[in-house]
Amino acid sequence: MIPDERRRRLVHLVEEQGSVSIAELTEALGVSHMTVRRDIRQLEEAGRVVSVSGGVALPSRIALDATHQAKLGLHPAEKEAIAARAVELVRPGDLVYLDAGTTMLAIARQLVERAEELPVDLITNDLAVAACLGDHPTAGVHVLGGRLDSANLSTEGAVPAAELAEFNIDLAVVSASSFDLRGLSVPSEAKTLVKRAIVENSSRSCLATDSSKYGRVAACRAVALDAFDSIITDRALPDAAREHLAQLGVGLLLGEAGRSRP
Repeated sequence: MIPDERRRRLVHLVEEQGSVSIAELTEALGVSHMTVRRDIRQLEEAGRVVSVSGGVALPSRIALDATHQAKLGLHPAEKEAIAARAVELVRPGDLVYLDAGTTMLAIARQLVERAEELPVDLITNDLAVAACLGDHPTAGVHVLGGRLDSANLSTEGAVPAAELAEFNIDLAVVSASSFDLRGLSVPSEAKTLVKRAIVENSSRSCLATDSSKYGRVAACRAVALDAFDSIITDRALPDAAREHLAQLGVGLLLGEAGRSRP
């Protein structure tokens, strides 16, 4: 069986069953574990499949972001740990961008708690994040305008993207509802404009998201992984993603649940 035909067969098996183990694939395709893993890697880089524990599955497609309220109760320990690692990247006096999302809200709370030792100015397109940052005693807080995504309490579209070009951002912390080896994807072009403008107008940028978002895809590709200086996530990120980041030269920072803050 030639490689292209074998990979088509692999995808067909995954489509039929939803997920397939490495052992099942080696038996069905009559090749070694190494060959199967190499095929999976190539297919994953093309966005056709996603690695899961012990095997491979189809990517999970999302049409809309979950609402702000729905996301508040998801993976709280991971978000707090990711937030702590993100705050470690902040330098006194930085102009920091916090993207929309509940992980960003966790970062905002920690910045408020450390206001005396870590003075910063802040930009955001998230109304809940902005309200939290209002408790910061010294920070200048800039809230981006634009069309309101009421479910996510954030602004989107050409207006916030244009406003971002007016700032010299030292550190941007970017959120994600879906990403894979190809990068970050979003449900709409309006969100794509903002994500790209964030990275383009920042000296340093990191993607901060828990690993449950890996292997999910949305309609619009927004930012490639190698556009980020680092990715902050948790230990459940699959090995395939870790290896890909290492090849790209993108730093991987893992939030440790229960880790004490500096």
